[in-house]
Amino acid sequence: MFGRCNFALYNKNTIVYKTFYKRQLSARALLSAASVKRQQQPHKLLILPPTTSHGQNSLHTTNAQHLRQSMSADTKYKLTEVEGDLFSAPETHSLAHCVGADFVMGAGIAVMFKQIYGQVDKLLAQGVQSGGVATLQDKERYIYYLVTKPQSWGSPTYDSLRASLVAMREHMRKNNVHKLAIPRIGCGIDGLEWDKVSAELNSVFDGEELEIVVYNYVPK
Repeated sequence: MFGRCNFALYNKNTIVYKTFYKRQLSARALLSAASVKRQQQPHKLLILPPTTSHGQNSLHTTNAQHLRQSMSADTKYKLTEVEGDLFSAPETHSLAHCVGADFVMGAGIAVMFKQIYGQVDKLLAQGVQSGGVATLQDKERYIYYLVTKPQSWGSPTYDSLRASLVAMREHMRKNNVHKLAIPRIGCGIDGLEWDKVSAELNSVFDGEELEIVVYNYVPK
């Protein structure tokens, strides 16, 4: 009788142990599967935007892989200089030059713009002041008049030039203009330095999908 009890107790303990062991193996399998699944999922990057006027941040979640692709995208802005006549630029390129708000255009390359494109009344009617930009359309391209001074006999400043460039950039964005040909704007009789002007161009247009070709006319 005593032996039977011991045998029965042994069998019962064995069954309990086996059941516990099987449950332990199942739990380990579930944990392992969950770990593999977490490793396969893309990481999430939490970005906190600048604090609002109420002192609160809105939380945005973005996929880290997509963010890396966006940050590594190469800009398509390019500025190059060539020797040649600005008015020989391809018609795929819009043109730009500097003028006074009175649109007299009586000296320098502005004289050629006035002779070729005219429509001074239309330019004046736009009422653009220093720091703005007036436009004419020539077929599929635009002619930009960077108004960098109140009167044609005056002198521009780097601030007024920059403001006009920003105004032109906004127009170009809205009208999908991606190619531009210019002289050394603001230099020559206007007296600005090309190194500083080109730095302003790079600052204003960096990051834009834009090709700027600077034409330096060399008489032969």
